[in-house]
Amino acid sequence: MADKYEVIKPWHGVAKGDVVQLETLHPSLKPHVRKLSDKAAAELVPATPSATSDKQARKDAITKRLDELGIEYKGNLGADKLAELLPDGELEKLFPTAE
Repeated sequence: MADKYEVIKPWHGVAKGDVVQLETLHPSLKPHVRKLSDKAAAELVPATPSATSDKQARKDAITKRLDELGIEYKGNLGADKLAELLPDGELEKLFPTAE
């Protein structure tokens, strides 16, 4: 049966914190992983599964509206640059200001 290990020093194709399942642990990988107990491996869940920032929520709302309008955009742009792509008045509809 393969054992589960948590990556503490990432290598190519594996990120820190990933859980890998290995039949045998090669000696060169030993300093890069930490063995998980059976209990810990079974109970491994994200600490904050739905955590997002206001900034990310704003960007998500803008990108959703751009998709609805059929406007093409680059996904790596920030919320401010994406907001510039919206037609006049659309940003105010998405985020009304309290006056």
